[in-house]
Amino acid sequence: MSQKFSIFALSDATGELAYNFSVAAVNQFPSHNSKIIRVPKITRKEQIENYVIKARECLGVIVFTFVKTKLRHAILDLAAQHQVVVIDVMGPALDSLSNYFHTLPSDEPGLQYKQTRHYYKRIEALEFTVKHDDGLGLEDIHLSDIVLLGISRTSKTPLAIFLAYHGYCCANVPIVRDLPLPQEVEKLDKSRIVGITIDANHLATIRSTRMVKLGRSETELYSDLSRIEAEIQHANLLYQKMKIAVVDISGKAIEEIASEVIALMTEK
Repeated sequence: MSQKFSIFALSDATGELAYNFSVAAVNQFPSHNSKIIRVPKITRKEQIENYVIKARECLGVIVFTFVKTKLRHAILDLAAQHQVVVIDVMGPALDSLSNYFHTLPSDEPGLQYKQTRHYYKRIEALEFTVKHDDGLGLEDIHLSDIVLLGISRTSKTPLAIFLAYHGYCCANVPIVRDLPLPQEVEKLDKSRIVGITIDANHLATIRSTRMVKLGRSETELYSDLSRIEAEIQHANLLYQKMKIAVVDISGKAIEEIASEVIALMTEK
């Protein structure tokens, strides 16, 4: 029976990198029978010493991806004491990049996985937000982190997309005079709903510009100031009745509006 070699893949994070590195390396030696033991979440010198001793007893090798400097130093010292072979996967790269960037690396383990999770959270939020634009997706609107209400041309969609980029699943629902809000919206937790309001003259300018771009008359009822004032009053009365937070977007950039919305959500 052929000898079985043991490789301990140690990490202060998930251990995925150390394990995958070990698998890739071992695959270059197909004639050897190897066992890879993945050990994540190492936080103490005592844990390291335990596996160094195990590796010594079975003549094994340790592959590690410690980000914390004190753990890297500990395993190198212990390996030298017990004459165990260790392979530092992250160390050389971190040292080289430290020289290149002229700064020390973060000592936070698992940072790359947190960044990856944040990336996927943004993607999921963007997909959700697109599917719940302009009153769509009412059947599962209760899954929204934020629901934006507002009359036409009050930047609901770009605001929702901007918030989604920051990881918030957003839905936006138009307010139309003489039409009740969908029952699905009425049943929502009001703390997650934000009403959008705007100065009437500012909105009239936005709508007139929109009409011109569409090749239609800017004097249509859609951009009529008195009609817009009535729409805004209707929306504001609805917000008061629902007792929801309101954000005035007049003359503000999307970034500024989004900051106000996020602040309202974190206060609750």
